[in-house]
Amino acid sequence: MMKRISALALITYKEGIRNRSLFGILAFALFVLGLNIAVAGFFMREVGKVTVDMNLSALTFSGLLLVFFVALNLMAKDIDKKTIQLVFSKPISRAEYIIGKYLGIQVFILVSLSVLFTMSTATVFLVKNIYPGYFSGFSWSAFFIASFFVFLKLAVLSAILVFFSTITTSSFACLIFTVCVYLVGETLEDVIFYIKSGFRTEDISEALQGFIDIISYVFPNFSLFDFKLEAAHGLAVAPTRLGFGLFYGVLYIFIILSFACLFFQRREFH
Repeated sequence: MMKRISALALITYKEGIRNRSLFGILAFALFVLGLNIAVAGFFMREVGKVTVDMNLSALTFSGLLLVFFVALNLMAKDIDKKTIQLVFSKPISRAEYIIGKYLGIQVFILVSLSVLFTMSTATVFLVKNIYPGYFSGFSWSAFFIASFFVFLKLAVLSAILVFFSTITTSSFACLIFTVCVYLVGETLEDVIFYIKSGFRTEDISEALQGFIDIISYVFPNFSLFDFKLEAAHGLAVAPTRLGFGLFYGVLYIFIILSFACLFFQRREFH
């Protein structure tokens, strides 16, 4: 079983590396990181915060492009070209196919992000040496933690993309659904806080309260993976928050992939 999953993951990874979009995304990230070095001097007192924010934002945005364009193509390719029937002619189950594809995508994203992270670290190191007086509160450990949780966020988003690819025949619809879930997940905590802070508890109807609870459980809360503030200001990260964020991400991935396998088992291919 593991040998079949590993083989499929390796094939998926190689397909991702060969995708031409990857080079465009890497070039874009390199441009943003270079721009950071060029404009850092304009911010002076905020140069440390701006540098960290720009680097983590570039890492996040580049990762999103990898998921929305390259990973989507890796999932839709077999179905669109009808080669999936050839895959299932081999001794591989549909659950193994989903897990293998997902792991291949994660290896691809991890390798790509590692390259971007190396460039990002070099950028921060260079700007820090140019303006050492404005990085007094900077912490490398907080920066590394924030970068790791960028990858975890993308791992959760990839699982969501895999799930939608099992229930829709259109790669465009899969992209739209995934983007919508991402937008909801990014704003979920702020919206819930705004709604609850704008009303007294007794003023919120049971129907609205129930709807809010359903939304908060169904959609991923991506704010749990956002450590840009701590990284920018060199703040200590509570171990409990780290543990909960990691547990939440892994659990969400497990649940969504379980549903993906379940729906994919019932899907018919023509």
